[in-house]
Amino acid sequence: MTSYKEPGGLQNSEGRSVPLGIEREAKTDPGSAVIMEEMNEEDLEMIGSGDFVEAHTVNMDDGEIKDDDYKLIIDEDFDSDSDIEEQQNFSECLEDEIVTKEQEQELTNRFLNGELTFSEYAALMEGNEVDDGADAHCVASNTTSVADDFEKEFKESSRLKGRRQSARDGVRKRRRILPPALQGLMGEANLRYARGERDTAVKMCLEIIRQVPTAPEPFQTLAVLYEEMGAPDKSLQFALIAAHLSPHDAEQWIRLAVMSEEQGDVKQAITCYSKAIAADATNVEVHMKRGMLLEQIGERKAALRGYQKLLSVLPPEQGSVIVQVAKMLACKFYEDQDLPKAKETMEVAFKKVPHLVTSEDVNLMLELLLNEKEYTRSLEILVQHCGIEVEAESLDGSADQPFMVLHCAVPESLAIDLHVKLTIVLIHLKAFHMLNMLLEPLEEKDPEEAGDLYLDVAEALMSEGRHKDALRLLDPLVESDNYSLAAVWLRHAECLKACGHLDRAATSYGTVVNLAPQHLEARITLSGLLNDLGRGEEALAVLTQDAESEVLEPGLLYEKCMLLKGVEEWTEEFLAVGQLLLSRHFVRIRNRDELYALTRLRRLEKKKEALKEIRSSRGEPQFDTDVPDFGVGKNSPTVEEEWALFREMCETCYRTERFGLLQRLAFSAMGSKLFYSNHKRALEMEFLCLLACFYNGDAYYGYNLARDQLLREMKLPRIWNLFNLVLQRADDVRHNRFLMRLLARHPNHPALTLLHANNCLVAGTYKYALSEYAATFRLNPSALSAFLLGVTLFQMACQKFSAKKHSLVTQGLAFMWKYQQYRGEEGYQEVHYNIGRAFHQLGLLPAAIYHYKEALNFTSPLLEKYPHLLDLKQETAFNLYLIYMSTGAYDIAHSYVDKYIVI
Repeated sequence: MTSYKEPGGLQNSEGRSVPLGIEREAKTDPGSAVIMEEMNEEDLEMIGSGDFVEAHTVNMDDGEIKDDDYKLIIDEDFDSDSDIEEQQNFSECLEDEIVTKEQEQELTNRFLNGELTFSEYAALMEGNEVDDGADAHCVASNTTSVADDFEKEFKESSRLKGRRQSARDGVRKRRRILPPALQGLMGEANLRYARGERDTAVKMCLEIIRQVPTAPEPFQTLAVLYEEMGAPDKSLQFALIAAHLSPHDAEQWIRLAVMSEEQGDVKQAITCYSKAIAADATNVEVHMKRGMLLEQIGERKAALRGYQKLLSVLPPEQGSVIVQVAKMLACKFYEDQDLPKAKETMEVAFKKVPHLVTSEDVNLMLELLLNEKEYTRSLEILVQHCGIEVEAESLDGSADQPFMVLHCAVPESLAIDLHVKLTIVLIHLKAFHMLNMLLEPLEEKDPEEAGDLYLDVAEALMSEGRHKDALRLLDPLVESDNYSLAAVWLRHAECLKACGHLDRAATSYGTVVNLAPQHLEARITLSGLLNDLGRGEEALAVLTQDAESEVLEPGLLYEKCMLLKGVEEWTEEFLAVGQLLLSRHFVRIRNRDELYALTRLRRLEKKKEALKEIRSSRGEPQFDTDVPDFGVGKNSPTVEEEWALFREMCETCYRTERFGLLQRLAFSAMGSKLFYSNHKRALEMEFLCLLACFYNGDAYYGYNLARDQLLREMKLPRIWNLFNLVLQRADDVRHNRFLMRLLARHPNHPALTLLHANNCLVAGTYKYALSEYAATFRLNPSALSAFLLGVTLFQMACQKFSAKKHSLVTQGLAFMWKYQQYRGEEGYQEVHYNIGRAFHQLGLLPAAIYHYKEALNFTSPLLEKYPHLLDLKQETAFNLYLIYMSTGAYDIAHSYVDKYIVI
C-alpha cells in the first residue's frame, strides 16, 4: 500500500525544499514499473488530505484478470453521485485555475514588454480596482480601447476553452501567498542575490512568477535586482507589479508615483497616487498632488471630483484643512461657472466645522447663495455667523417667500461687505419698509471707493422693480470719477426709462453709446426713445454705421430698416439698407450666365457649384472682395424677421414700380442658404421670381420659372393663366416643342389642348387649330372654345384661295352666336364688340357698326366698378372711327373720338 505526505514539499539530501511532482519507479522489473502522475504544487495545494483514500495494490498475475480487479476499493460511506459531482467540480476548478494563470502570465509579459501601460495592466488584472470610477476614467481614458480589445481577446479564448463564467468574473480569490515549496525557492533566490549571483536569482524569481504570477515577493526582489543592475525602467515595472499585488502600502505607492513622475510618465504617476489614496484616503498631500497632475494633463473635471472625494472623507478633527480645501474647490467651480457645485462645496465646510468659518468664508458663501437666489438660506447664514437678529412673521400660501421680515438688528461691527449682502437679501425678501435703515450705512461710504457695493444694491432694487430707489444710489455713481462707466450709465438710463423720464433716459443712453459704441442694445433702445420723442433724424443717426471703418452689426441694420419702413421720403434709404443687410447671405449676380444658373437649377448645392464653375471659367474671384464685414451677435435678426423684411422690400419695389430692382432682389434670394432652409419659403421665392420677371417684361427667364411651376402644379388654373401670360410676351418659340411633348403625355388636358391649338392658329395651320378647338368644344362646350372656333373659321374664310367661303362664314357666325349664348348677359358688351370685329374683318361694315354701337350703349354696375379692366368703349369707339374714316364721314369719326377717347 502506498503512502502520502501532507502537501508541501519533499526534502532532498541537502535538506532543501524542492517542488512536488516527482517520478517514482517501483523496485521491480522494468515491465512492471509504476509511474506516479506529475502534479503541480499549486494544484496539489487545492486538494485537502481528506481527499486521499486507502487503496489496495492490484495483483498483476499472468492469469485472466477480472473486470472487478480494475476497480479501486474505496470507503464504504463514500457516495458515488457525490464522487462524480466533486470530480467534475475539481476538474472545472483546476481548468479555471490553469486558464487564469495563463492570463495573468500573459498580462504580466505584455506589461513588461511595453505592450500595456500600468493603468491597463491594473484594470485587466483586478477588474478596474481603482479608488473610484472617476479616477479610473480619467487615468485610463486614452487606453480604454486597448484594454477592451485585450480583454475581449481573453474572453474569446476563455470561451473557446470552455471556461466557466464564474471563473471569468473573478469570483474565486486568486492566490497571493507562496506555498511552502516556492517559499523555499524564494528564499534560495534571495540567498543567491545576497551572494551576488544575480542572474541565477533572476531566473529563480521568474520561475516562481511562472507558477504563481500573483505573488508579490518575486517582483519585489526583481525590482531591487534590476535597480542594482542599472535598469531603472525595468525596476520600476517590477515594483509597480509588486505594489499592485500588495496594494495596501500607501507609502510604497507614493514612492512609485514620485519615480514615475521623475521619468516623465504623468499618467502612471496619477495611477499610483490613486492607488495610494485607495490605501489611505485621508492623506491630503496625495490628493492635492494627484489633482495637480490631473489638471496638468487637462483632466480638470476628474481633478475636481478627486478634491470632492477628499472633502467628503476628511474628519471634523481636520477642520482647518476642510475649510481650506472647500474654499479652494469652490473657487475652482466658480471659475468654471458651476455655481451649484461651488455652493455645495462650501456647504460641507459650514456643516462640518461651523466654528472655524470666518467672515471671509461667509462672504464667499453668501456670494454663491445670492447667485443661486437662495435668499432664505442666505439669511440663515447671516444669523448664524454674523450676530444678526431677525424678527419674522410666517406667511401662508406662499412657497417662494414663506415669511416676512418685520425687524432686523444689525451689529455695528458688521463689515460693510456683509452689510451689503444683508441689504440685498432683505430687498429680495420684500422687506422694503427697512430700506432707509439698510441704505444709510452704505450711503455714508464714499461712492468713489464703494461704488461696486452701490451698484450691487442698485441692481437688486431694479430686479424687484424699485427703480426710483435704485436712482438714489445710481445718481451719485454717475457723477463720480471712478464709476462713471458705461455699465453704470446703462443702469441709470434703464431706471429713468422705467420711471417715465424719457428725455433724461435718452441723455443717459447717449452717454452709454459714446462710452461704448459697440453696445448694440443701448443704440437700439436710444434709437427707439428718440423716435418716440419725434426726433427721427437723430434716431437714424444713432443706428448709422460706417461700412468702411467698422464691423457692421446686423441688429442695427435691421432696426434701421424698421424705422425707415413705411416712410415715403425714406424709401430709397430703406431699400439700400435692406439690401446691405440681406447681402450677408444673398448672391450678388454678376452676369446673365449666373442668372440662368439660379433659375434652371433647383437644389441649392447645385446652384453654388454652377456659380463656382462660371466664375472660375471667367477668371473671376469666387467671393466678392468689396463687401463689408458683418458681426454675429445675439441681437441679429432671426430668419423669420429677415424673410418678412425681404417681402416688405419686394412689395415696396412693386408699389414704386421699380421692377428691375424687384427682379434682382428675387433672383439674389434664390442663392440664399438661410432662406432655402425652409421648403415653403423656397417655393415662395421661386414664385416671386416669376412675378418679378412678368412685371419686368423678362419673358426669357420668366418662361423657365413658369414652366417649372406648371410641371409641379398642372391642375391649378392660375398657373396655366400665368404661363399663358408669359407666352404672350415671349420672343421665341421654345414653348412649342415643350407643349407638344407635354401633350403627348397628357393628350386630353383641356388647357394644354387650347394652348397647342393657339400655336397652330398663330402659325397659320388653321386645320390643325380647328381640329384641336373642335375636340375641346366637344369635351367641354364653353364660350372661349366657341369663340376660338369662330375666329379660326373667319381666318380660313379670309384666305385668298379658300373654297366655300360662304359656308365658312356661316359656320363662323353660328359659333359666334354660340359664344354669345354661353357668355350670358354679363358679357353683353364683350360679345357685341367681338362680333363687330368679326364683321369688320369680313368687310360687312353695316353689321359691324350695329354691333359696335350695341357695345357702346351697354352699361352695367360691374363695368362702372372696374372700368379700367372691363370697359371696352374706347376700343369700340376707335374701331367706329376707323370705319367712318374709311367711308369719308370724318365728322362722325371725330365725334366718336372726342366723346370716348380722351387722353
